[in-house]
Amino acid sequence: MSGRKPRSDSTSARIQASISAQSQILPPQKLTKKEMRYWESIVTSRDNWTPIDLERAVKLARLYIEIEEYEKELQSTKRWFLSENGLPKLHPLHVVVKDLWASEIQMCRSLQIHSRATHGESRDQVNKNKLYQEARANMQEDDGLIARLN
Repeated sequence: MSGRKPRSDSTSARIQASISAQSQILPPQKLTKKEMRYWESIVTSRDNWTPIDLERAVKLARLYIEIEEYEKELQSTKRWFLSENGLPKLHPLHVVVKDLWASEIQMCRSLQIHSRATHGESRDQVNKNKLYQEARANMQEDDGLIARLN
């Protein structure tokens, strides 16, 4: 029985979610303030991270900044333009952004932070994620009176 994971609806799973929610996950590399905003969203979407997952999460945070910058640039361009021969042609920036979003989707799948992994079909994972999110919310509302688990 030493290799079995606890059930997601068990007391030990609830305790583990509370412990995870109390710990702040720091990036393995220095991130900018903008990147840290995405970092927080990424690492709070699940409860345990391996070192390689954290490296990938850094890359994903940076990818979101790149997407954001290209999308700002796209606001001043039209999706289609007329080419030299008069035919409509898709603006190259739209192709770049589409490629970046495809990379984002693949990275989220790799990190198991996409919707199906965080809310999806696995009854146990859904319960575990709910416990973790509840515990994080409780810690954020903390007025100093909640006992902390160490």
